[in-house]
Amino acid sequence: MESNVFNYSRLMNVLNRLTFSFLLIVPFFSVNAQKLNSIEQRVINYQPQIKVDGDLADWGDSLRYRYEKQLLQYEIANDDRNIYVAMRVMDSSWQMQALHQGFNLIINKEGKKKDGMEITFPIPDRESLRALATKDREEKSSDVRKAVLGAARAIYVKGLVDVVDGGISLENSYKIKTAVKIDTNAVSYEAVIPFERLGISTKDQSELAFNVKINGLIMRTVGGGSMPMGRYRGYGYRDPYGYYGNRPTRKEARKEPGQWLLLKLAKP
Repeated sequence: MESNVFNYSRLMNVLNRLTFSFLLIVPFFSVNAQKLNSIEQRVINYQPQIKVDGDLADWGDSLRYRYEKQLLQYEIANDDRNIYVAMRVMDSSWQMQALHQGFNLIINKEGKKKDGMEITFPIPDRESLRALATKDREEKSSDVRKAVLGAARAIYVKGLVDVVDGGISLENSYKIKTAVKIDTNAVSYEAVIPFERLGISTKDQSELAFNVKINGLIMRTVGGGSMPMGRYRGYGYRDPYGYYGNRPTRKEARKEPGQWLLLKLAKP
C-alpha cells in the first residue's frame, strides 16, 4: 500500500512539472508565431497569366494585403513585362467612394514613400453624372453603381514615361488597361502598367515603393485635430455630426495618405 502511495505521489510531481513547463513553452511559440505572421513578403508575386477584366479569379483564393482604414483588399504582381494590381472593396460606402473618386496606385521607383508615377480609375465624367441625376426614376439603372461606372470615360495618369499627364483613352496605345467588375457584394478593380511606362525592368532588384488607396480627402480643423469627412454622398462629402466642435475654425484639406509597401520585382 505504501509503495502505491509513493508511486502515485511521484507521478503527480512529474505531471505538475510537465504542466508548468508546457505553460512556459506555449507563450514562447505563440509570440514567435505572431512575429512570423506579421512579416510581410518583400517580393512581388510572379503572375504570368493575368487577364485584366475585373474578375479576380486569376489571383487565387484571396488578396494578400489589406488597408484596414478603407476596408480595402489588394495585391500586386508582375510578369516579365508588366506590373499588375488588384483591389477589392466590399463595404457599400467605400464602394461608392471608389466609383466616384477612383482606385489609385502610386509607384515610386526610387523606393521612397512619396509621390511618383500614378494611375487612377474610375473617375466618372461630371457632365455624364449630371445627366444621370436628371433622369426619371424609370430611366435610371436599378444598380446605381453600374450607372456611375458607365460614366467613366478615361484613365487618369501622372508621371509615366512618354505619356502626357491627365486622362488617356480606355483603349490606348500605351498598353495601359484598367477594368472594374461590380457584383452583389463587391467592387473589384484590376490594372496593368507596362514596365516601359515605368522605366523599370526585372533586372532592377532594388525595392519599389507602392501606395494603394481609394481616393478621397481628409479634413483637418486647425486647433481641433483631424478627422475624416463623412462617407460619400452624391457629389461631395459631409460632416457626419453636422459640426466640428463649438469653435468655428479654419479647415484644411489633405489627400488620403493610403498604404505604402516596399517590394522587389519577381524574376521570371
